[in-house]
Amino acid sequence: MPESQTSPIIKLVDIRKTYQMGEFASHVLQGISLEIHKGEYVCIMGPSGCGKSTLLNVLGCLDQPTSGDYFLGGKNVATLNDDDLSETRCTNLGFIFQSYNLIQQLTVIENIAVPLYYRGASEKEMREKAERLAAQVGLSHRLHHKPTELSGGQQQRVAIARALVNDPLVILADEATGNLDSKSGEEILGIFDDLNKQGVTLVFVTHDERMVERCKRIVRLRDGYLDKDLPGGAARRLATLPT
Repeated sequence: MPESQTSPIIKLVDIRKTYQMGEFASHVLQGISLEIHKGEYVCIMGPSGCGKSTLLNVLGCLDQPTSGDYFLGGKNVATLNDDDLSETRCTNLGFIFQSYNLIQQLTVIENIAVPLYYRGASEKEMREKAERLAAQVGLSHRLHHKPTELSGGQQQRVAIARALVNDPLVILADEATGNLDSKSGEEILGIFDDLNKQGVTLVFVTHDERMVERCKRIVRLRDGYLDKDLPGGAARRLATLPT
């Protein structure tokens, strides 16, 4: 855990998640405690079935823990109702998915602006901010194209811009380079590097070793427990170990 005098953006205290299926209980997360501070670049790793995706869903307020406390920006969101969780997702979190999750009927600029629309932003604000972020990810020449007219790498650039549009506390990504070829994946990783240098907090679930080489911290899960939490060079050495 990094040393810092500031309060963490994310603080998990004994987070547990159990899925009940009839008489059978599946204990997916078993007491995860974790802090993530502003400007960190964190990769969550571990073997299949270890709880990575469930942890990301909890972090993204897409699922609620069975027990434990989750402080996001200092506010305990673990027990919020659905409406409040939706508001929290919209204002505090940016999401990037392996499958991009773009709206096929909308153009690049419209896809980027979607979160602002749900916040009730003006047409002027949506247009100006979407154009600025499109330029930041290298898509100024594609503003009025639809997802079917874009490559996979370009679609992921749209998704990155959309994730940034509400100035979230943290960006969460699930296998963000999983559907991309090597060249496109490397370009997307370069964008993440630049964002982190600008102070954007990134938390990724990934198997991409190139991302592991770039991140500043690896949180490794095993069987629902936090197995290892290592920074820097130690994290990169960990990535080479067998699961």
